[in-house]
Amino acid sequence: MAQKPPESATERVNSASKDEDSRRNIVKEVMKMAGGEKILECIQCGSCSGGCPTRFAMDHSPMQIIKMLNLGMKTEVLSSSTIWYCSTCHTCITRCPREVDFPTLAMSLRNEAIKQNLVKNTSAKFHESFFNIVCKYGKMYEPELFINVMDKSNMSGLRANANLGIRLLKKGKIRIRAPKTEQVPWVNGILEKTSERGSQ
Repeated sequence: MAQKPPESATERVNSASKDEDSRRNIVKEVMKMAGGEKILECIQCGSCSGGCPTRFAMDHSPMQIIKMLNLGMKTEVLSSSTIWYCSTCHTCITRCPREVDFPTLAMSLRNEAIKQNLVKNTSAKFHESFFNIVCKYGKMYEPELFINVMDKSNMSGLRANANLGIRLLKKGKIRIRAPKTEQVPWVNGILEKTSERGSQ
């Protein structure tokens, strides 16, 4: 079997140049996103990752996500669980010496991941259900959200949660009917405007 001839120096330079152009374009795209304006100012000090309360559940730390974006690894970032496990507590931006707004950037990356169909966990289902319920009632109705995202194949979990639901219902902590606010059209108007801005 004939071996592929080695790349010439010119071919290697051209390939590296294309990769660099691609990286720069990705960085420019991210810098246009909400929260991504200062990613080039990150000094990789680790303050964000050191104080992150949900770091244990992430496959990459917030610091690593910023570095990956600067290296042009956008697909890997959008496929990461980190952007979904960020709790937007703002500990990271409070401690960041360069004020890189990772929580806002994580939300922008979530939207981009959904658009490109790169979500590899169930987190998107939670956010989509949350959004739809708020559109429907004008506020959150937790029982419906739970039913939408729960693992219906886990029978023992279903029984345990059914018992919990009955106890909460008896104590008046939850209602069978979702409380619908009068401001539903107003809330939907806000959500439509923010959706339009996010798609631009």
